[in-house]
Amino acid sequence: MEINVIKGDKTIVELIGRLDTASVEDFNEEIAEVVAENKDIIFDCNELEYISSSGLRSLLNLHKQLKAEGGQLALKNLQSTVKSVFDLTGFTMMMNIL
Repeated sequence: MEINVIKGDKTIVELIGRLDTASVEDFNEEIAEVVAENKDIIFDCNELEYISSSGLRSLLNLHKQLKAEGGQLALKNLQSTVKSVFDLTGFTMMMNIL
């Protein structure tokens, strides 16, 4: 998985590849640095090909953390395969999807 951080008025994090058991630890480490500096984050999922339950859990934990700190997590450009996972698990109702 590759992560690109674009800083501006809002911090945008591009997710590229697969967010699964093999990549979630690296994702959590990289995102912890971003969250330390930003409380409002938009994840651009245009190139996110796959997300597993461990990836969903990581995003949910991040969502809760940011919300508790007065921030917000949003997702945009979900591919149909990834969006169907969000729909099936109910994450579409819990998270801010642009």
